[in-house]
Amino acid sequence: MVYKCRRQSLLELFENKSQLNVCAPMVRYSKCAFREVIRDYNVDIAYTPMILADVFKSSEFARQDYTTNDRDCPVVIQFAAHDPVDLAQAAQIVAPYVDGIDLNCGCPQKWAYKEGIGAALSERPEM
Repeated sequence: MVYKCRRQSLLELFENKSQLNVCAPMVRYSKCAFREVIRDYNVDIAYTPMILADVFKSSEFARQDYTTNDRDCPVVIQFAAHDPVDLAQAAQIVAPYVDGIDLNCGCPQKWAYKEGIGAALSERPEM
């Protein structure tokens, strides 16, 4: 995480454009180089791949895996978490480098469900 994003207001994008092109998070593909390429195809907002918040907050190695640059804006980081404290701490670390933070509430993979993340959160609305 080197580049600090311009902190573009995502809400302004929705107010100022009749149509937005958004590239949703894709496992293993939505890394910085891919997000940079898709900007040439008029993508307005790009998401990172899903990142485990508990690992991100506690591992320098995991944090180094997230990269961005001046072409990578606006960017939304997607976290998966089952603990609101983990999510808040991860969000605090990455906030200067992103334009938005998203909580994955839809991943249907069995491993994610067993971990209590993704679609499993539908059973825990208090999260």
